[in-house]
Amino acid sequence: MTTSIIMVTFNQLAMTKRAIASIRKHTPASAYELIVVDNASADGTPDWLAEQPDVKLLRQAKNVGFPAGCNIGAASAKGDYLLLLNNDTVVTPRWLEQLTLAIESDERVGAVGPMTNYAGYGQMIETSYRTLDEMQRFAETYNVSSAERWEERMKLIGFCLMIKRSAWEAAGPLDESYGIGNYEDDDWCMSARLAGFRLLLCRDTFIHHEGSVSFKHVKETYRKAMLDNEQTFMRKWGFHPHISVNARDDLLRPLRALKPGMSVLEIGCGCGATLLELRNRYGNVRLFGFESEASAAKVAGLVAEKVWIRSEEIEAPSGTKGFDAVVLNDILSEPAKLDVLRHIHGLLRPGGIVATSAPNRLFVDYAKAYLRPFNPLPHDAMLSKAEFERRLRQAGFEDIALESIAAEDAAKRDIDALCLLAGDAGRDDYATVYYVASAVKGSGIARTTSTGSGPSGERDGKVGQPDVVGVKPSGVFAPAAQTPAAQTPATETATHSKEATVNDLSYLPKAQEDVPFTGERLVLSSAVAGSHPDVLAEHVYRYRLARAYCGGKQVLDAACGAGYGARILKDGGAVGVTGVDIDPATVMLAGRDYGGDGVSFQQGNVLQLAFTDASFDVVVSFETIEHIPDGAAWLREAARVLRPGGRLIISTPNREVTNPDRLFGQQVRNPYHCFEYSIAEFIGELSVLYDIEGMFGQTFVGPHGHVAPEWSDIAEAVGGDTAMAGFNPDIIRYYAPASLSRVKNARPAYMIAVCRKR
Repeated sequence: MTTSIIMVTFNQLAMTKRAIASIRKHTPASAYELIVVDNASADGTPDWLAEQPDVKLLRQAKNVGFPAGCNIGAASAKGDYLLLLNNDTVVTPRWLEQLTLAIESDERVGAVGPMTNYAGYGQMIETSYRTLDEMQRFAETYNVSSAERWEERMKLIGFCLMIKRSAWEAAGPLDESYGIGNYEDDDWCMSARLAGFRLLLCRDTFIHHEGSVSFKHVKETYRKAMLDNEQTFMRKWGFHPHISVNARDDLLRPLRALKPGMSVLEIGCGCGATLLELRNRYGNVRLFGFESEASAAKVAGLVAEKVWIRSEEIEAPSGTKGFDAVVLNDILSEPAKLDVLRHIHGLLRPGGIVATSAPNRLFVDYAKAYLRPFNPLPHDAMLSKAEFERRLRQAGFEDIALESIAAEDAAKRDIDALCLLAGDAGRDDYATVYYVASAVKGSGIARTTSTGSGPSGERDGKVGQPDVVGVKPSGVFAPAAQTPAAQTPATETATHSKEATVNDLSYLPKAQEDVPFTGERLVLSSAVAGSHPDVLAEHVYRYRLARAYCGGKQVLDAACGAGYGARILKDGGAVGVTGVDIDPATVMLAGRDYGGDGVSFQQGNVLQLAFTDASFDVVVSFETIEHIPDGAAWLREAARVLRPGGRLIISTPNREVTNPDRLFGQQVRNPYHCFEYSIAEFIGELSVLYDIEGMFGQTFVGPHGHVAPEWSDIAEAVGGDTAMAGFNPDIIRYYAPASLSRVKNARPAYMIAVCRKR
């Protein structure tokens, strides 16, 4: 089997040379032919290509555009597979072999594509390499073939698209009405799927992509092509190329307890991208959809068992008492309409879950819009948190969980002004763009009452708690009276009979009441104490464990976040603590509130620490390594700044609990995590440079739910100081650390290792 690699060029000679050099280096010569279609380049590209004995050059008298160029190359191709490859790519070890394995895995697979550093629609991973040599070393480790890391997709991005010849012939060539390019790959993927072919994303294969090189110097041309071609796509297909194929990961998080055979209905399913992602994650679940646009519903029918259109009456699956879950997508001008929610309530079985979302009426930018003479935002197009919850309760739902999705760039000055008018208790609300809600019909499924906040649900490095492993205890805090500052305004009051808020943070360093919690970094504040008590407990206990090893030591708190942990370590006996974080604004606030008296903060990247070798006795690093593409690189950098025999105290999620269905290197559900370790993998990574003195776990789960360590085991882990004012002692121990040697028949959601540098 041979592959015809088809490359379209328009100037950018240096990029083209680099791409072809990488193909020659990392691809067996017998496995491919290289066809280059040059669109009348004026920088010497065609002359150089003509001199290359292994290049079949097809010169064009004018720039015919990318789609037409690919078609010209395909018409001349002799290979069994056609591979459209941009000239701003750099291929990597085993790239073609691994893509070939995937495309040959099933006769129904029509096209495959790799992961990269620059692409849309979930084909991009975060990388830290700075040179192409570093990139190749990264790819050498990353490119390990695994069928478990192949994932069916609604579409693939065309920077590197390997196509089976039978699929090309069935779907037809690229549509040349897209001119110079953009959306022709979306278009072809739709044709291929409707022709009966599957598209696989190969998460086991990585190549480098520079991104839009041909358009960087003609930005207006690029912008116009995007707008024009978007309209071309919509006229042809009858639905939007982005909206209708968007996979709503935020609405899938409440469905983590799905099991094979369960049924899910998505209302407003578009082309079925969210349903397809459900199948990727949970396997043999029964999928159903409702979609008002007939052309999109036709595509969704390739995924779902049944798709209802427009006025058709939805019926529960035969032999059931209703759907196990209903996802209500953003298809209505008014979110979460009461009559719609009541109808969904009737479609669900007892204990079934609804997942939906609503824009937040109190978000600072929306609030400002209401102050304009002509407000473009209708009042009923959004809901406050209290209104959202009340509406769900009115529809008959209970066990309601609301997740705040915060804006990263919410204007602090505007939020401060709103707080002066309405009180500080609404600060988190003013930074929230929208809420994701999950709620239960009846009482058949126990749910948590608070979840993460931040982009895509990021909750200081983790996405919620894993519902798949059991019922999480509620009521972490013992009852306490609210202070006036923490009370919710009367117009936004809602009843939370199962919640108890505590404002006593006196046992911790200074609270940062003026810093909103976006979910990226934990902040000590009464708002966090009330909404995320479990996360607060987990983080404070980690620093208490580390404190026992820091007495009389020079300590580095790497990725220190808000800085409260550095202060805990200093107050616990460290001689000096230096906190480093990548975000300059966070570092400034950390210095303001926790600096001085042996504690300092500076901005920096943990992979390039600005310290000489052997600068510290202890390095503390909590919930950091999973955010770095090369975890081993961070462990080497930590070892460099540690003195001989110095300690590394490090925590990370345990993939066996947080993502039990994923292999190492496969994309985990938290989009901010590059990977997650299992316990054995974490120990193996650490053992290269360190001797492990102790392994601890937090938030243990067993066969029947969450497991609470014994207080004696917790005291041994954290140095004896287990108490936290305001916490319910019967609940708080569920989130405390204990030695893995002490807790049997349960697995930790988070691992903490205490190691010594060799």
